[in-house]
Amino acid sequence: MKIYTAVLHLRNKDYQSVLQLAGRVSINLAANKTEFPNPDPALEVLDPEIEKLNTAINSKDGSKQKNQVVEDQANIVHGLLKSEVIYVNKMAKGDRNLILLSGFDSNSDPTSRDIPAKAVIKRVEDGNVACSVKIYMDAVPDADRYKVEISTTPADPTSWKTVLDYGVLNKMEIRDLVRGQEIFIRVTGGNSRGWGISSEPVAFISR
Repeated sequence: MKIYTAVLHLRNKDYQSVLQLAGRVSINLAANKTEFPNPDPALEVLDPEIEKLNTAINSKDGSKQKNQVVEDQANIVHGLLKSEVIYVNKMAKGDRNLILLSGFDSNSDPTSRDIPAKAVIKRVEDGNVACSVKIYMDAVPDADRYKVEISTTPADPTSWKTVLDYGVLNKMEIRDLVRGQEIFIRVTGGNSRGWGISSEPVAFISR
């Protein structure tokens, strides 16, 4: 099975390259709303950050302070583009033409990808706010997104509720839990071919 993926060829985060790509992605996502109806992050979030980067570059005069402002803003836009890649891959589902419509490049060689292996939760702990939980785990081979589900009756297959879909490893936090209620958490890795095997359930009581 031939699968194409959207790629981000900006490993050095050169600010001009980041600005050019971000502008292209924003324009193409806006022009192709049928294929990309609800960009994530939304263009209302991405576009102001692009404008901030453009303004910072235009006011750059060689001083360390302004250079740092440009670098920091380029990092912000680059981070948003990384999240946008996940969204584009989700919507395009390996379709090279759709990926190119988004403004991103596709990998030049189609690749055969496996469905991700079984996920493993390393630990869970209290989140950054009350009644929340943070989930820690290693990356699952071939996974580019993660689904988090919770249940109070894990033996019942129909009881599992998805609370985080298409998440990334550094944002695995669930909020608005019921204080004092025991829940069970499981995580599944996925890619454009589908979802892998869910992790073993881990118990947690929010505080």
